[in-house]
Amino acid sequence: MSGALQRVAALVRRESGMVLGESQMPALEAALRRVDPKFDAATFLGRAGRDGRALLDRLIDEITINETFFFRERRELDAIDWPRLLDAAQAHGRDAIRVWVAACSSGEEAYTLAMLASEALPRAPLQVSIVATDISPAILEKARQARYGKRALRLVESDVRQRYFVEDADGVQVARAIRDLVEFRRHNLVTDAPPGAPAFDLIACRNVLIYFDGDTVEQVIASLERGLAPRGMLLLGAADRLCGSARRLASGDGARLPPTPVRPLRRPLGRERAEPAPPPERGIDAALAAANQGSLEQTLELTERLLHEDPLDANAYFVRGLAQLGVGDADAAAASLRRALYVDPAFGLAAFQLGRAHERRGDGAAAERAYEQALHTLEPGDGRHDAILDQVDLGDLAGASAMRLKALRGAA
Repeated sequence: MSGALQRVAALVRRESGMVLGESQMPALEAALRRVDPKFDAATFLGRAGRDGRALLDRLIDEITINETFFFRERRELDAIDWPRLLDAAQAHGRDAIRVWVAACSSGEEAYTLAMLASEALPRAPLQVSIVATDISPAILEKARQARYGKRALRLVESDVRQRYFVEDADGVQVARAIRDLVEFRRHNLVTDAPPGAPAFDLIACRNVLIYFDGDTVEQVIASLERGLAPRGMLLLGAADRLCGSARRLASGDGARLPPTPVRPLRRPLGRERAEPAPPPERGIDAALAAANQGSLEQTLELTERLLHEDPLDANAYFVRGLAQLGVGDADAAAASLRRALYVDPAFGLAAFQLGRAHERRGDGAAAERAYEQALHTLEPGDGRHDAILDQVDLGDLAGASAMRLKALRGAA
């Protein structure tokens, strides 16, 4: 790699947070040529010194993959409980849900969320306000135009297309009523503060962290958390969960209480095997087996090791939260279980256990919200957490959530 090309890569990283490794240098050279066929790295650096911001923006546009589509990863989006978010917003004196779509690209995600809110909150005027941001001025202008071809619409059902899109000669345009819900702004996730006040009830930052190294991921997540309202929801993406670099989510920032003496960890509904199974040799099964044998300190050690290896492991956060409940550390358990739900908002069993943790903390309102999320997301066909779900019947769990809600509301 030439020294000039290294300097271009460093400039891109400093400005955008994107890390370009050795294997991506040919792609960087190709991006430079797309900006201007006459450009090599040295020429670009010379021009960038004169033309500055606009030229660098064009290069970042060429590097960034902006291909997206409507209703991407729909299961994650269906985990959003819009009525609960509205209740939370109104409890803080706001008349609408505030949403931030970070790194929005060409706008499909922001408009998708506006459509889902319209379906879930049929009352007019719609009580949602969406701020969608991206680093690229060119892609933001495309998003404002809201015109799309067939590829972007490949997951849009026909009735949704009829309600929320207007056909034209080149494809479709998002209907005016949906466009009016979204405001597009330029924003740099790495260098800029969250866009505006008050805080956001929902932040979607999906499939963005894959561009960044671990330190930058920590910085970005810290910024997202600063922008999140106390009862808000942070939604990451499936690709981000696979990147294995977001160490901040594993840091455990919940206040820790003095632990009570270790006692055996009960299964979610209080059912235990007559004889504990021998622990498997490794992985989440080993942590579960240690928990079921009452070895909670060992469980905590095993889950910490798992989270060090993969800081976005929802199962490991879940089991760590169970162990922390078992030793009486409800605050730390709530922090772990919240992280499991950051990583996978449709993890209904984690929401149920979060309700238990909040009850032990004496926060009945937070427990109600967690049990409501459990009822909203529990699905018998969910096979993503088989090692965990093998322990409990989800139908029974839904019944237990409903009973806890009834008890809490009766006590209110």
